[in-house]
Amino acid sequence: MNKNRLLILADDLTGALDSGVQISLKGARVVILTNQRVEFPEDTSIDAIVIDTETRHVSPETAAETVTRLVHEAKKRGINRIYKKTDSGLRGNVGSELAAVLSASGKDHLNFIPAYPAADRKTIGGIQYVNGKPVAESIFANDPINPITVSRVDEIIHLSSDVPVTVSFGKGQKKEGILVYDAETGDDLKRISEELSSQNDLDVTGGCAGFLEVYPMEIKNDHEASKQSFSSLGKKLIVLSGSVNQITHDQLKHAEEHGAFRVHVPMNRILKNLWSDSEKEKFTDYLETEAADSQVIIVDTLGEYDEALVTTPDEIAHVIASNMGQLARKLQETFPDRALMIIGGDTLQGFIRNKGVQLLCPIKEIDPGLVLSFYKTEHGRNYLITKSGAFGTEDQLTRVVRWLEEHDG
Repeated sequence: MNKNRLLILADDLTGALDSGVQISLKGARVVILTNQRVEFPEDTSIDAIVIDTETRHVSPETAAETVTRLVHEAKKRGINRIYKKTDSGLRGNVGSELAAVLSASGKDHLNFIPAYPAADRKTIGGIQYVNGKPVAESIFANDPINPITVSRVDEIIHLSSDVPVTVSFGKGQKKEGILVYDAETGDDLKRISEELSSQNDLDVTGGCAGFLEVYPMEIKNDHEASKQSFSSLGKKLIVLSGSVNQITHDQLKHAEEHGAFRVHVPMNRILKNLWSDSEKEKFTDYLETEAADSQVIIVDTLGEYDEALVTTPDEIAHVIASNMGQLARKLQETFPDRALMIIGGDTLQGFIRNKGVQLLCPIKEIDPGLVLSFYKTEHGRNYLITKSGAFGTEDQLTRVVRWLEEHDG
């Protein structure tokens, strides 16, 4: 039995990949389960198991039940280290999931480090900052599905749980409930990691992918995921984006202004759940005819739509993810010579479900939050480039293309 095995629970698939790749880069053997119902792998050489719980858009009660079940399952299998991965903008059921992990673990406290300085997410005085602004004044305040209305981490946690929370935790304080740690720099994260490690206090922790960069792992395997070789991805890129985040909006606009071929999917047809397979075929044929010579093809959900068609957040997410997942599969089959990049956890999950993929393996991080992974098929490996809609600088797609050119062949 691998007593050092780590379980990471993420509430969406891009978050699971963001997390898994940080551990993989340490030389660990990591697998990502794309469905919370997939059986835990029996292979004891695996150092970390990451599960996409798909709980961001469900009720706090359902999220807590899911997380509780998975922690109990992990404990039965001798996995005692649990990391609750949260969104860097603290969207979703942050409080109910952290409280559920703490309760199910049987511990008296959970260390929560939500900062990700490399992506300009900082925790100062118990307030979460994104790109220099309190999170409730940042791009996350306008998220159409999970808008953030408060900036204090304890208040965000208490939106979906009454678990005791101590903010800006310091030395000498009694450890109980959820302890929130400030961090502004990568050095701050390293210091917290070293302190918790010296106290043997890493069994139950939480945060975004940032703290996992410095999370200590005792690797027993010879496996080095960061040095895996992969076949040529080609120099051309096709991007499928289901994100409505302003960061993604700016990235796609920048790429279009620099020569990318860009088209919107018919959102009204999608929201009515009327976009048929034949229409998707025609849409794909159009791209094959009109955009074949373009180095970058972008397909996104940022076109105009009738707001009266918008129902509940989980229904919106499901319908869009299902349609975009089907389209992603068609695009992959139509453009096999292009690297496929998917932006947004719901769209990625839609693609994974449509393909029937249950395990993903992260290889490397091209940029902070931008992950190259593979999944196995009967014909070998298929590769994916993925990212959350909320990550990256305006010119990120340009840098992805440059990376592809440098690694071609």
